[in-house]
Amino acid sequence: MSQMTPNTAAESARTVSCSAVSQAASPDTERAGSSGRGIEYTSYEANSWSCLFRQSGVKILVDPWLVDELTFAGQRWLYRGKKTHISPVDPDELAKGCDAVVLSQGLPDHAHEPTLKRIAKDTLVIASTAGAAVAESLGFRNVRTLDHGQEMTLGNGKLRIKATVGALVGPPWAKRENGFLFTETTYGGVSLYYEPHCDYDVQSLQGTDSVDIVITPGVNQELLSFPLVMGKDNVVGLLKRLTPKVFLPLVNAEFDSEGPLSSLISEKGNVAGLPDVLKAEGLRDIELVVPDPGKATSVVC
Repeated sequence: MSQMTPNTAAESARTVSCSAVSQAASPDTERAGSSGRGIEYTSYEANSWSCLFRQSGVKILVDPWLVDELTFAGQRWLYRGKKTHISPVDPDELAKGCDAVVLSQGLPDHAHEPTLKRIAKDTLVIASTAGAAVAESLGFRNVRTLDHGQEMTLGNGKLRIKATVGALVGPPWAKRENGFLFTETTYGGVSLYYEPHCDYDVQSLQGTDSVDIVITPGVNQELLSFPLVMGKDNVVGLLKRLTPKVFLPLVNAEFDSEGPLSSLISEKGNVAGLPDVLKAEGLRDIELVVPDPGKATSVVC
């Protein structure tokens, strides 16, 4: 696939090198040829993020919720979420700077329709079965469904994307959503695993002995006593399984929410306590990097 025009919007950045964090002033304006082995990662709060893989020059936009409120089935009275930290972002401008939009699930906090409606419909969308159905219903013409175990490449083969078994977001018989394993095939490339609920399947990770970077939650979100997000319960097992150099916790509950449903959702565990958890579990060699929303974080592995 041919490369698209990079996003040239200025972003403040910081650099992480598995042992140190420093502030840098350069914006994310380069693709292939960026120095260092790693990624440029930007969190847009909740599940939304973008990532430039520095060796391959491939850039993706993942689970974008960038405009308007977050509602479920359009029921604003029941639940509505609002971003609190990031400045307004033009979804189409951001997507045009990426090789693909990736949707891990079909729920609105991953496949956010007001955001997707603002993105050009010839944009490549790579998605779970449910996410692909949302994209197609909105008129996207270049949708690639990746079922569990399936893979494809971007950037003339420089980035391989494999779908893994992800979260169960419905009844026990429902089809599970996707996690994704991203692997640069270029010399000095990195590998990255993403699952937004920390609800993973060990069997689907067979053949993957380790990765460089893991992006997943480190805390639980629970509706009454039912876990919606399982970071507190599962993150240690996942990190021991994949032994990454860097753990980027997906801080997907840090936004304002209102409505009766919001009052029933609680959080167990906290990001501030993760260093002690990793140390107690013998994972002190994993670099914990908590990104600042809206700011590019340079992770050098």
